[in-house]
Amino acid sequence: MKKKIAIMLVGLMCVSAAGCSFFGGNKSVDMDAINKEDIFTEISDDTVVDGSTAAEAFTKALSAVEESDNITITVSNNITMGTEGQEDYQNSLGESEIKLAKDGETQLGSVIIDNSYKYASESTTGKNSVTEEKSKITGYYSGDTLYFITNEGDKVKEEMGYEDFLGVVNTYSLSVYNDCISKAACVEEKNGKTYYIAYDPAKFETTMNTNMEASGQTLADGEAMHVKYANIAAKLDNEDNLIGYGFIIDAEYVNDTATTAYNYSIKTGFSNRNSTEVDAVTNTDDYMTADEYTQKMQNEAAGAEENQDGEAETAETNGVTEESTN
Repeated sequence: MKKKIAIMLVGLMCVSAAGCSFFGGNKSVDMDAINKEDIFTEISDDTVVDGSTAAEAFTKALSAVEESDNITITVSNNITMGTEGQEDYQNSLGESEIKLAKDGETQLGSVIIDNSYKYASESTTGKNSVTEEKSKITGYYSGDTLYFITNEGDKVKEEMGYEDFLGVVNTYSLSVYNDCISKAACVEEKNGKTYYIAYDPAKFETTMNTNMEASGQTLADGEAMHVKYANIAAKLDNEDNLIGYGFIIDAEYVNDTATTAYNYSIKTGFSNRNSTEVDAVTNTDDYMTADEYTQKMQNEAAGAEENQDGEAETAETNGVTEESTN
């Protein structure tokens, strides 16, 4: 069941937000500054650093976040394919807020995940329109149990270790591919510094394809992904704490018949170090166990299937009756 919960909480990020905005006051990273082919046009040459230096600083700061006992983490993840108004259009947007804290030796955590998925659908007029689906999941972790509420309002609890909980909610990690970096810079600011990293499109394209193949998501014959640009900005404070980072990929899928735009972005924020308070659940008596929830889902699925069979049988019977009458 642990794997199923992970699918419910994290897998939804793949259709990934609507409802609330966790980034209303977060100005840690300027996404517009990295959403272009050349991000160094307004960056002084004397700030340029070796790619490995920028990669190491960012990776070290992100690792420190993952080891934090008390912190608030916000993540906004967006994937767009195609063009709105066209039949190939898809847009997924997911926003999450993760709070981690500690009460004595007890690890605590809470999470909110809001998602929306938009896609092209044919309207009654025959023209393409946009259909939107939304979902929301909340969770609270205490000691050795995760309590969560599904989009349908079901309250479920499951025992799991803290590392497993972090694995469920971790949508904020990012690997930096040092071999793909074409240029990097470190811009000093009043309250810290910002590292800028640009990938070589061809090298990063190869890395992406390799990663896709390793995960079993190989492209079909005649298909390819072409990367136009891929850039990262990571903001650190004067103590080298990671305040936030942004990552953007501008690419396109190409096959024998069409070219489809592909855009990916992730924006994160890390705040309230040592002052975060989780959103606790005080009444857990009405939370069903993972096994009880699984049984409920199976019963509902069986009921739906039985209902469909009944409707089909009724339709068939009515058809025979009408034929006999005629």
